[in-house]
Amino acid sequence: MHFANPAYFTLAGLIGFVILLYFFRKQYKSVINPSNMLWAEAMNEWQASPWLKKLQNSLLLWLQVIALALLMFALVKPGWQSGGLAENHLIIIFDPSSSMSAAAGHESRASLAKKKMIELLEKGGYGEVTLITAGQRPEVILNRETGKKTALEAIQSLSLTYEHENIVEAVKLAVSLSSKEGNEIHIFSDAALKDDIGAFAGNEFIQVHNSGAAIQNQSLLSFGAARVGNAIAAVAVVENQGTEEYDVLCRVKGEKDVLFEKGVKIGAKSQEIIDIPDLPELPYYLAEVIAEDGYVADNEAAAVLAPANPPIYAIGNVNPFLLKGIKSIGLEIIQPDKSAVASIEEGILLVEGKEPDNLPALPALLINKDKGQRLELKEKIKAVESPILHFTEFGKTFVIYAAEPYNDSFKTIAESGGRPLIQTGYRKGQPAIAVNFSIEDSDWPLHPGFPIFLYNTYQWLTQQSAFLGYFQPGEEKWLSLDTLESKLAIFGRDGKNLAEYDLSSENFKAPFKPGLYQAFSGNKIHYFSVMLDDREKIAPHSDSFIVNKKTLKSGQKVFRENETAWLALGILAFFALLMEWEVYRRGLGR
Repeated sequence: MHFANPAYFTLAGLIGFVILLYFFRKQYKSVINPSNMLWAEAMNEWQASPWLKKLQNSLLLWLQVIALALLMFALVKPGWQSGGLAENHLIIIFDPSSSMSAAAGHESRASLAKKKMIELLEKGGYGEVTLITAGQRPEVILNRETGKKTALEAIQSLSLTYEHENIVEAVKLAVSLSSKEGNEIHIFSDAALKDDIGAFAGNEFIQVHNSGAAIQNQSLLSFGAARVGNAIAAVAVVENQGTEEYDVLCRVKGEKDVLFEKGVKIGAKSQEIIDIPDLPELPYYLAEVIAEDGYVADNEAAAVLAPANPPIYAIGNVNPFLLKGIKSIGLEIIQPDKSAVASIEEGILLVEGKEPDNLPALPALLINKDKGQRLELKEKIKAVESPILHFTEFGKTFVIYAAEPYNDSFKTIAESGGRPLIQTGYRKGQPAIAVNFSIEDSDWPLHPGFPIFLYNTYQWLTQQSAFLGYFQPGEEKWLSLDTLESKLAIFGRDGKNLAEYDLSSENFKAPFKPGLYQAFSGNKIHYFSVMLDDREKIAPHSDSFIVNKKTLKSGQKVFRENETAWLALGILAFFALLMEWEVYRRGLGR
C-alpha cells in the first residue's frame, strides 16, 4: 500500500490533542457521603495512578477519534500495489470517422474499439492516460489523467463525428505529448496503415488495433437534381464494393412521399448510373439505397433543388450602365409597363428612384437616389466584409453625392463619413439591397468591380431565402444572412432542435451526422446538407500491427490510487460525526 498525500498524516496530531483534552476533562458525579475523611486518600491514589487510567472512558471520545482517523485516511488517499505493464503513460488515439460505424459482427467497429480500450485500461499499470480523437483536427480529450474512473467515463462517452480521420496528425500530436520514457501509444481504427504511421512514430511504441473485417458494401456515391428545360431530373450513382453480385433498390423521396423507386442488379466491384426523370418541384430530394450491407452511413444522400435563374425586371428609368452591366454577365432583363408591375410573380426587381405604389414583394436592388437632401461626400469610402462586395474594390470608387439612408434598420456594408452608401436588409419579407446614391454621381461604372457587384447582388438575392449550401460533417464557417434576426436555429428532419447560433458573434458549425437539415432565422427557412467525405464512402479494413516493437516487462509492481477508498472513508467519517452528535444530544457519553 502507498499513499498519494502522506502529508495529511500530520492530522494525527489533532487526534492526540483530542485525547489529551479527555485526560484533563473534569467530570463530576453526585455521591451521598457522611464524611470527607476518605477524599484525601482517594485523591492521592488517583494522582499516583498511571496516565492511562486518568483517560475517561467516554463514548464521545471514541467516536471523535474514529471520525478524525477516517477523515485522515481519506485525505492521504491510500493506493494498492499491483502487477502490470511497465509503461507509465498510456496514449489512446480513437478514430471517429464514418467508416467506424460499419458492422463488426453484431456491433459496430466503434463499439468494438471502445471495448478494447476499456480492456486495455482495466489491465492496470498505467499511471497517466491521454485520450485523443483523430478527426480532421485531432483533439485532446484527456491529458495525463491519473484517475481511472475519469478515463473510463471519457472512453464510454466517445462518439463518431463522421469526419475523415487524420491519423497522421493525431500520431504527431501523441508523440509531442509523450514523456521521455515510459510511453505506449495505442491507435483504435479500422484501416490505419503502417507506412503512414511509421514515418512519424520516432522511437515510440505504437500498437494499432484495426477493428472489424472486410464487408459487403453498397454505396450511393453521388446524387443530384437539376432543372432540364421545364422538367426536373436527377441522377444517382450506386457502387457495389463487394465481391458478389447484388440486388439493390434505389428510392427517391420528398418530404413525405416516395417519388421514384427502381431495383437494379449490380455486379461485383462495379457501378450503376440510375436516371431519375420527371420529378415534381420540391425544395429538396432524398435518395437512399436499400441493400443488405454492413455500412449504412453511405446509403443516403440529399439534393436541394437550386433556384431557377429568375429574370430581372427593370422598373422606371433605369440608368443604362446598370442595364448594360446586367446584360454583360449573361442575365435576362425585362422592362415591363407600369401597369404590369403589380402582376410580376417571380424574379428580381431593379428599381431606380421612387418606388411604385404597386411594387410586389420580391427580392430587389433599389437605387435610392432621390430620398431626402443629397449630401456631398468628402471622406474616403469604407466597406465591411460582405459577399456582395467580394472582389469589387468598392473603396476605390468616387462618389460625390449621397441620398439619405433607405432604411435605418438595414445593415450598412459601405459608408463615407458615417453616411450609408450600400445597405442590405429585408423589404416586405424579401431580401433587398439599397444603393443610396445616383450612378451618375459616381465613376463606379468605369471600375471593373461594377459588373462583379451586379453578379454578387444577383447571387445574394436569389440564394438568401433558399439554400445555405453543402457542408462537411462538423464544418465551421462564418455565415452572413443579413437578416434582422441574427439568431439561427438548426433542426433535424425529425423536428428536433439541435443547436442555436448568434451569427453576429459566433461561427456556424454544421452537425456531424450526414443528412438534410433546416435552419430557421426569423420567419425564413433555409436548407442545407451535410455530406460524407468521398473517402468515407468506402469501409476499408487493414490488419493490426505494432511499430517499434519491444519487450514489455511484466510483473513489475506499480502503484494505483484506489479511487473509491477515499470516498468510502470520507462517508464513514461523516456517519461517525453524526453518531457522535446524537450521543452528545442524548447525553449517553457523559
